[in-house]
Amino acid sequence: MDNSAITVVITPRDRYSGIISCIRNLYLCTEHPFVLKVIDLDYPTSLRKQIVKELEQRDNAELLSYGLISPIQAMQKVRPLIDTPYVMFLDNDSNVTPNWLPPLLEIANSDSSIAVINPVTLEKEGVDKGAELRNHLFTNAVHTIDYQGEDYLIEHKSFRRSLPEELPQGIQDSEMFELHGVLFRTKALLDIELPDMVIREHIDIGIQLRQKGYKIVTQPDSVVIFDNLGTRMAWYDMKFFFFRWHPKYTEASSRLFEQRWGYRFYSEQAMYLWVFRRKVFLFSRWIYIPVNGANMAVRIATKLRSFIKPVWDPIKGVEEKASPAPLSMFSKAK
Repeated sequence: MDNSAITVVITPRDRYSGIISCIRNLYLCTEHPFVLKVIDLDYPTSLRKQIVKELEQRDNAELLSYGLISPIQAMQKVRPLIDTPYVMFLDNDSNVTPNWLPPLLEIANSDSSIAVINPVTLEKEGVDKGAELRNHLFTNAVHTIDYQGEDYLIEHKSFRRSLPEELPQGIQDSEMFELHGVLFRTKALLDIELPDMVIREHIDIGIQLRQKGYKIVTQPDSVVIFDNLGTRMAWYDMKFFFFRWHPKYTEASSRLFEQRWGYRFYSEQAMYLWVFRRKVFLFSRWIYIPVNGANMAVRIATKLRSFIKPVWDPIKGVEEKASPAPLSMFSKAK
């Protein structure tokens, strides 16, 4: 295998810090040759200098500066620059593990209809209590629920927060992915639209790919671990997180998805509450409140917010009552 096999693109997702360890860990855990593109979305000067110094030691890496834009906008910009058969999008708060790449390439090379291969994404304990490492993403699917004659969508994640040893083995079919770390066939990536969203974009892309006859699978033999906000953020991290999760972007993303496909998400208001909870957690950690105390602050703030602005949730046990949404539903794209 030569340098033309795969490009790895590292992009900020929730924060700036973590990028140096992400780069170093990538080289430590990757034996196969690859091309590296590190995306600068307005990194602070001091951190950018560290990135430049780190990449100067590598002959297969470059830094691309795009300014303060969303991760999906950065994906739009870098996509035309990818000239390898495969591309791995890796968030800078995620880390690959030893032997992560061969299992992904083996599956990709076995079937040209496979467009996306998910490694299993494990999360570190952080924003809430749980095991030190547990499942964040194994497979996920679009489900639907009827409420007063209208179909609403729900994202179903299998084995959510399960322990790693509880996950099934063997290749699994999926309907979408998440961008913590995911391998794309470049040809398929070039064959779809990249909607300007900060939420729901992975669902939109998954629908597009499946409509074109591509497959999305999960490979349990490859593992990515992402920091679920367990590491205290610096001030510049807070700046990026609040920009990236601003209500004007999250709500606009929901409306764009609705315009493209004709369906609303049942959990839309719960998603906005999730963003609020994370902001409270991050601010609490930023002022050095321990994780347990930060989680307590989140619970109190959530109760107050929910009292003032209740989350619309009229169906009890909605996850259990929802059913798989057939691909034929999604014929309303504009």
